[in-house]
Amino acid sequence: MRIISGTHKGFRFPQRNMPHARPTTDRAKEALFNILDQRFYYEDIHVLDLYSGMGSVALEFCSRGAMYVTAIDNHRKSLDYIKEISSKLKIDNLSIKLSKSLIYLKKTTEQFDVIFADPPYNDTREIDELIQLLSKGNFLTPGGIFILEHQAMTQINHPALVESRNYGQSTFSFFKFVNDHE
Repeated sequence: MRIISGTHKGFRFPQRNMPHARPTTDRAKEALFNILDQRFYYEDIHVLDLYSGMGSVALEFCSRGAMYVTAIDNHRKSLDYIKEISSKLKIDNLSIKLSKSLIYLKKTTEQFDVIFADPPYNDTREIDELIQLLSKGNFLTPGGIFILEHQAMTQINHPALVESRNYGQSTFSFFKFVNDHE
């Protein structure tokens, strides 16, 4: 696992035993960021990484110059790992918060240009609740996008789903929510 591009390109994440974390593969992450490269100027965006795990996606956004990145996870071991790496790389555009993702969303008043979520693959109820919560809230800025990483065999059906891309066993589903706040 490594950082693909940006100021920390090539950084290899130290190996740790964290069975609760399932990092996005380098191949899938590279494909995702190739899509995002066409849609955003990173230095203009605020990113929320839910279920951050080992922080691979959050740290990739930081390396690419995102204005600000917020990483959320409910495992202290994950957050300590992300803090260790961000300190080693002297990253200053990252906020790391210990919380369950759904609880964080229910409390925050912030808006984001990109929300990325990689919830546990086997918890379809959590995935459904996450999509419903995001679709009803005012979490995205106008033109913002929600990206859900999920198991390729998990079918997602929602009117806000605009595109899905499969990468091996993982799929990225892209959502655009239209709400009364825009």
